[in-house]
Amino acid sequence: MTLPLQITFRNMKHSAKVEEWIRSEVGKLETFYHRIIGCRVAVEVPHRHHKKGKPLHIRIDLTLPGKEIVVKREPVVIHRSPVNGEAAALSPVLAKVPHPDLQLVIHDAFKAAGRRVQDFARRQRGKVKKHQAALARL
Repeated sequence: MTLPLQITFRNMKHSAKVEEWIRSEVGKLETFYHRIIGCRVAVEVPHRHHKKGKPLHIRIDLTLPGKEIVVKREPVVIHRSPVNGEAAALSPVLAKVPHPDLQLVIHDAFKAAGRRVQDFARRQRGKVKKHQAALARL
């Protein structure tokens, strides 16, 4: 890994294992685009008011030539209510809960960052689909 990497832990203790996971994921990012200038990763446990598990926040700031990519993974609870009353009695409220596993949260965040880096690299190489100009009407 040749790019400068800064890893920050907030409201939690530094862990060599977590740092190793992050370094391996950053190494994968370099395979998508080799001109990444810098990478900052913040791992945070926001506050102690939670019901289940630890709601972990991950923020990845990638600096590329001419662009900065920011990927955030934060726990969001989304409640979906059914359309009619019958379905409400039969189905429980569905909620998106945060990942209980830190390695999974890190992997998901870097997977999203990888897609964004790949898109950027594709645009830089000019390998995006160009729409043909509409024909002039007579």
